[in-house]
Amino acid sequence: MLNTTIYKTNIHNLNEYKFEILKNSTNIKLGKKVVKGKYANYKLKTLTLVERETCPTDCFHWKTCYGNNMPFAHRISHEDQNLLQKRIYNELLNSTNKLLLIRLHVLGDFFNVKYVKFWSIMLNTFKNIALWGFTANNINSKISLSRDIAKEIIKLNYSEHSHIRFSNDLTNKFSGNSYDIVKPVKGESIVCPVQENKTANCGTCGLCWNQKTQSIIFKTH
Repeated sequence: MLNTTIYKTNIHNLNEYKFEILKNSTNIKLGKKVVKGKYANYKLKTLTLVERETCPTDCFHWKTCYGNNMPFAHRISHEDQNLLQKRIYNELLNSTNKLLLIRLHVLGDFFNVKYVKFWSIMLNTFKNIALWGFTANNINSKISLSRDIAKEIIKLNYSEHSHIRFSNDLTNKFSGNSYDIVKPVKGESIVCPVQENKTANCGTCGLCWNQKTQSIIFKTH
């Protein structure tokens, strides 16, 4: 079974990588900054890890990951977790004069409990940051590690500045679900407005971090 990206040459070892790993968003669909809501004027940053290597094997999109269509994305290796966390910490330390909304993770996922706890520490340390994203880890998974990570993400989301939705968890209103699995139900879920061309990008939308009572439905990339 394929257990890493199909673009192995674009996995970057941190000992050799000279660029920032928390990157300014250049993605048209994400946008560059938030323009409304509680994170208005926050700059959008992204972190990209290695798909499948960091993901639970029961992810619904294990084989059809949209990373399959991203040959040029720089994927940051997580093998040296201490160095990864050190690099993230130092970059945040150098950005305390900026408001940052960090997208975790464009590719990849939370890969162990320690890593989730690290982000909790970052939120407590740096009051100028917020987090949003999705995870395939699930408290209902048959994989014990996935359940443990999901439980820790729930704790992470206790923070008013953490907004990590659970992918394809139909029991959870704070989820991001595939249109392949479930269709939208009025009052319970909303199709991503960006995908329906109702708004320009995530920065002009904000539903994923503002809407707590309805799940977001995504069409397959």
